Amino acid sequence: MKITFFLPYMEMKDVVCHTFLEQQEQSGEEWQLETILRLGTQILDDVAIGGDVVVARGATYRKLKQLLKHVPVTELKISGYDIMRAALACKKESGEERIGFIGTTEMIYGAQHISELIPVELVTAAAFEEDGIRERLLEMKEKGVRAVIGGVTSTIIARKLGFSAVRISSGREAVYQALVEAKRAYQLSLQERRRAELFRAILNYTNDGIIAVDKNDEILLINREAANITGLSPQSTGKRLASLLPHIPLRQVVETAQPVLNRITRFNDQDVTLTCIPMQTGNQTIGAVAAFQPVLKVQNLGNEIRRKKNQKGHIAKAHFDDILGESPALLETIHLAKQYSKADANVLINGETGTGKELFAQSIHNASSRSREPFVAVNCAVLSENLLESELFGYVEGAFTDARKGGKSGLFEAAHHGTLFLDEIAEISPRMQGLLLRVLQEHEIMRVGDDRIIPVDVRVIAATNRDLAAMSREGKFRLDLYYRLNTLHLVLPPLRERGRDVLFLFRRFLSGIYSRDGIIWKGMTKDAEDCLLQQRWDGNIRELYNVAERVAVFTEGAELDENDLRIALSGGVQTGTTQQALPEESPMPAEQKTVAAPAAGEMDEYQRIRQVLEETHYHYGHAAERLGISRTTLWRKMKQMK
Repeated sequence: MKITFFLPYMEMKDVVCHTFLEQQEQSGEEWQLETILRLGTQILDDVAIGGDVVVARGATYRKLKQLLKHVPVTELKISGYDIMRAALACKKESGEERIGFIGTTEMIYGAQHISELIPVELVTAAAFEEDGIRERLLEMKEKGVRAVIGGVTSTIIARKLGFSAVRISSGREAVYQALVEAKRAYQLSLQERRRAELFRAILNYTNDGIIAVDKNDEILLINREAANITGLSPQSTGKRLASLLPHIPLRQVVETAQPVLNRITRFNDQDVTLTCIPMQTGNQTIGAVAAFQPVLKVQNLGNEIRRKKNQKGHIAKAHFDDILGESPALLETIHLAKQYSKADANVLINGETGTGKELFAQSIHNASSRSREPFVAVNCAVLSENLLESELFGYVEGAFTDARKGGKSGLFEAAHHGTLFLDEIAEISPRMQGLLLRVLQEHEIMRVGDDRIIPVDVRVIAATNRDLAAMSREGKFRLDLYYRLNTLHLVLPPLRERGRDVLFLFRRFLSGIYSRDGIIWKGMTKDAEDCLLQQRWDGNIRELYNVAERVAVFTEGAELDENDLRIALSGGVQTGTTQQALPEESPMPAEQKTVAAPAAGEMDEYQRIRQVLEETHYHYGHAAERLGISRTTLWRKMKQMK
């Protein structure tokens, strides 16, 4: 860190150096000192400043303050005692009691009152440049002043004009204080530069282009984004904005002190949203700031924010590789679904309960161009009409009793740019059918209780296990909505039409369940396989998985035979109904067909087991826990109950 000290006269150098070293010893700071002797202000324009802070006096200080924009300049002040000493010395030397005092406004301020303290009349005049000093001295001469005091330049000129002149010398106290102020000014300047660099870094990395002007419309700041959008150079500071970009109304904002909000303008063939606000201190407008962004960038940013916000929980996890099976019927359906994923039209999926309608819907979404966007699913059958409307379209605050404060966006907004899966579409009311039809036609929604239109870009995949065409003919489902939904039609084959996929899926399910518990499954008998293939599977894959879970409880990895399978198919307990599903010939030896009736205590236990199984919906883990026995014991007792 270096202080550059402009000496008003050479004799001051020893005082400055001595005072500087004294301060160094006291503070222990690592400062350097550079002294420069310059007489007159006109030769300062080309002077090289090597210091971090500058100290100067009088007109030199004033001139350097104007020249140096990025280096702090501290004044070596002239005290009242310095003036009194010079005035008394001048009176003694010249014999004049009326003495002129030439200096800057700051130097001569209050000097008239010194005349009340010493027997000297001071005639003051402010001057800065050498020409001005000469003129003031000539005016004093006309008034009869013959002696003057002042700075170095003033006294040199005065002597040339025939005045008796004494230079005002700065005392050690003034030098000491000037050095202290210089160091403080450097620290403040350093803090300001760091703040300015931080502020500029923030402005350069903001998404907005920002331009600030002062009250004269001169550019104070232009950040990197503003330069990119407008084509202006960041070095345009100091120029008038109106001459460069007349369509940015910052001059108008300064004059009226009124903001301009969200105006659409155009820069370099792109639409830009522009906001201008006045900068004020108290009631005074000191400038204005413009912030702007390309409209396309704002739209893309809004879409990205909405996508990230709404994707929480709205993700399609399934892909076509997750659809298990090898039957021709299934493979043909998958091939058709993959073709549909390449299009962007609405899809209607028909299939019985448990055939995997949502699995196909998620797979179509993940193979489509919308795969990075939300997948939002809703079951239309489980919600009332009013609740379904508010869920799909959202609502504003106060739209109905218990409406959330601030309102809520709907699932159509959540699925913007993505896919909305409407399961059980056949169950929606006629009124909801009309509302849904409008969205599919106009691609816009209106929240409940609001009159504001919100555009949405959503692909709809609907699913049902009912015949919508027949319902439309019967007047139970709107025909126009049916055609909107049925742009692409996909029919899922039931499990009973998929042949040996039943065995393929069952093995996959059971192996997965066992591996979860660290058990190696020993497979199943041919009779058990035939039994599986003979079932209708009205519940399709969902029913098949439930049976696999029951079998896992009963067998615990042992080879699955037909008898164990039929117990699992019957729900785990052989009642009169399930007995009919068993083979007519019992697999037990003839001598064991007649067994003793269970004792009364055993009958109570069996009834208790049946009761708990019914209460737990045949969840064998929960039932065993409630009965206080292991799953193996429960399975053994259930076999005894046959």
